Amino acid sequence: MWSAKILKFKAICFILFLLHVTPSIGQIKWPKGQLLPSFPSPAPVQDLIILRPNGRNASAESYLFASLKGIVNKTKPRIFSYEGNASGEGPYTWLKSLDLQWAEPADKWDLITKYRSEISGLIVYDTAQIHTVNLATVMAKSKNALIASPSLLAKLTAAPYNLPVLADLQRKFSSKLEVYQEMYDTYWPKLDHRLLMGLNPNTHKAALREYAVALGAATVWLDPKVAGESEMLDKFLSAMSPGASFMGWWPEEAPGIERASKYGIATIASDWCFNLTVHSGMSRKINIKPMPPKPALQNKIYVAFILSDGDNLQFLEHLMRKLWDNPDRGAVPMGWTVSPAMLDAMPGALNFYYRTATDNDNLISGPSGYGYTYPNTWSDENLLKQFVAKTEDYNTRAGLRVITIWNTITGGINKNVGKIYAGQSKTLLGVTAQNTGGGLTIYDGKLPGMALGCNYCTNEQAMKDHIDRASAGWDKNSPRFVIIQAQPWKGVTPTSFKNVANSLNGDYMVVRPDHLFQLIREKNGITVDPK
Repeated sequence: MWSAKILKFKAICFILFLLHVTPSIGQIKWPKGQLLPSFPSPAPVQDLIILRPNGRNASAESYLFASLKGIVNKTKPRIFSYEGNASGEGPYTWLKSLDLQWAEPADKWDLITKYRSEISGLIVYDTAQIHTVNLATVMAKSKNALIASPSLLAKLTAAPYNLPVLADLQRKFSSKLEVYQEMYDTYWPKLDHRLLMGLNPNTHKAALREYAVALGAATVWLDPKVAGESEMLDKFLSAMSPGASFMGWWPEEAPGIERASKYGIATIASDWCFNLTVHSGMSRKINIKPMPPKPALQNKIYVAFILSDGDNLQFLEHLMRKLWDNPDRGAVPMGWTVSPAMLDAMPGALNFYYRTATDNDNLISGPSGYGYTYPNTWSDENLLKQFVAKTEDYNTRAGLRVITIWNTITGGINKNVGKIYAGQSKTLLGVTAQNTGGGLTIYDGKLPGMALGCNYCTNEQAMKDHIDRASAGWDKNSPRFVIIQAQPWKGVTPTSFKNVANSLNGDYMVVRPDHLFQLIREKNGITVDPK
């Protein structure tokens, strides 16, 4: 007969064993005042699956496995997927960067068997009315259900899966607007109004859909330029909470951003993010890399380079991560735009960028703060003040001291808007504006706003030409300041900035964007490092 001590010892050992082999199950946390929710800490070993956009049943499988990720990862992120091509960052890059291990199942369908106990059944969408995929996305969380194509039903309802059909959306809707009216009438009243998603069911088959499923967030694809859709979109936007966000993307950039801006809602571009459920579960403690001392102010032409589109979480997850490995990164000072929303959505990635940054890598805020918006378009001044104040809070915790403000692709900053940024952003060094060549404005006597010398340069020659134009007439008796913003989608890399910097003579000095604004402040008698 076992003694009581031995039995107690064996019981403790068994419990420790279970804790070791079974990941602890948590829950999504979304405190009041937090921009986006935090997921439970990811399992140390992820099930890695590759989702291909082409091939037999590719679309059906993308919807299916995106919903599987969402259902499984909402309690403990355990599935990581890669959906990119040869130009992406690669399937293992972030797993390595985040210090996660992985296992690749021989067949991704084995994961449905592995996690069968967490799945209650299926929601079948209507291939003839594809927007039912978005309705199924909203329904999936509460039903613990997978989004299923009719073409996969025979396989999913048979052994070894034996999944019952919980809801069949086939032949229930005769139009796209009917689908979204049903979402608005039946589901929207019960959902969290702090978030609305924009995903095209014909295009965004997986990617951010796993995040939408995990959150049970309202997911639409409505064009503000189309009659009927515009009015339906307004219903959702007008019912959102103050300080709410739109995630994903729009049918067209400017009309979407402008419509959301009118309601005081910023867009967190993210439609092609693959693994936000995993990224959102990483540690939220950010280890900010201190800003090095600025150079002495001289009679030089100071040039700052900025790489655009860091407001877009998918850029931070994919192309920026690839460009970060460029061998010339760190050769010259440059600004990398990132999103303050990374504090919630990608804190581990933000820490990675800080941990591996050189002194020449300056992380700054993308447009126009914690989300992409046109501040000039906001009709409610108090809401704009709240947006800027929350941006200041997130920027401070993320270590970001410069903001690139967009008011359309070429617009400047209204003076009242600049004054609001000055009043609500105590630690901000400066802001940029899209009105190319528009010069310097100091808002409320304390915040420099500098128009870009080039707002979206696409190659080295364009950058050189804009620097030449911005330098014309310089008398060498005072400093001059030039900011060149380049976009990354046409091949601009750190090497491009190095080549442009090397083409400049001794009259020029290339500096980080935060240093450039400190030099502007010094020249104009403004506190150089506000706290």
